Amino acid sequence: MTGRLWLYIELAARILYELRNMPGSTRVEYWCVGGTTVQYLPMTLGDVSGHLAADWVPSLPAVVGTSFVGWPPFLLESNFSGAHELLGLRAIARRSDRQWKSVLSWMLGVAGARHVLDSEGYRWIAPLSAFYPDAVQPVDLSNWHPIFPPSRVTATAAPGNPSRLRPDYIALRPTSSSSVALGWALVEAKGTRRSLKSLRTCPVSWYEQVHNATILIDNSPISVARHLVVATRINPNALGERARRLQVRAWNQNQQSDLPGLPLDAGIEIEAAHLFGLFSAVGLRQNALAIALSTEARARNRTDRAARDVRYRVSDAADAELRERAARFTNQTQSARFFIETPFGSIEIENLGCRSRPCASIEAFRIPRRRHCAP
Repeated sequence: MTGRLWLYIELAARILYELRNMPGSTRVEYWCVGGTTVQYLPMTLGDVSGHLAADWVPSLPAVVGTSFVGWPPFLLESNFSGAHELLGLRAIARRSDRQWKSVLSWMLGVAGARHVLDSEGYRWIAPLSAFYPDAVQPVDLSNWHPIFPPSRVTATAAPGNPSRLRPDYIALRPTSSSSVALGWALVEAKGTRRSLKSLRTCPVSWYEQVHNATILIDNSPISVARHLVVATRINPNALGERARRLQVRAWNQNQQSDLPGLPLDAGIEIEAAHLFGLFSAVGLRQNALAIALSTEARARNRTDRAARDVRYRVSDAADAELRERAARFTNQTQSARFFIETPFGSIEIENLGCRSRPCASIEAFRIPRRRHCAP
């Protein structure tokens, strides 16, 4: 697994590049952490679809995310406001039933949060529920989707916190600091109908939720340096185009603690959960399974690990799967293509612009992007 890690990273970069590199120059109204004036954050239909495909919920089949990648062009549109082409909901969304509007709010909340994390340089985003201590399940070797096993990282509710909910994600990014190699944060994604223009203070319930987690590495608590809440305004019932535009706002709190921070070697657990979800979603099942088995092997005090011959067999199958899938979209004789496996068959993604500029590289995971606003 360790020897294949950078191949995984480069493959993940190319997958997300193909998913998100759809034509478009749309933006959303954005208030960054501590910002008082609106900015216009680039965000396209391809970004929304890519974030939905990369997101995963441990308690649901991996295909759930890829079942939703096709709806953004049908329910989202762009409208000009001055010199900016802004992304918003189509009027047809008003005719949806209440349950679907709730799902729509959740999905766009996820896309907005992941997009802000991406703009701030976070490369690895894992669902916090993947590290709940009561999610004890064996690695599934049947034809059903692979299950992410317990790892060295566990997340429990914070003692004394009044919230019954926990944050959505744990996110990881490289830093330029010589003393801290990895920056990380707990993140809560929110979809709301409220206008975010004047909402300068994070609502109390959201603040309490993002703080309702204690992270442990090998059963020892560590400090959480940053808590981040990202809200996306989704108002499908609005009559006017302006009120249906997407708005994104972020709130942040940095904390000092006497507890140790995230160990460098523990960062691989978050990266593994990120890659496991992405590879499961796009149909790289053997590679997702190989990641799950390596996570299981790294966890201490595990007595139900898969046999060595099973791990070797899965590793060989993952190599073959990786070569076959990589060959599909690295053919230089034609435009780059990639295939996502969904319950309805394969979706072919063609990127007409990839021939004129390089696809994402490993370096994108080593150097943080320029931030839109200082955290």
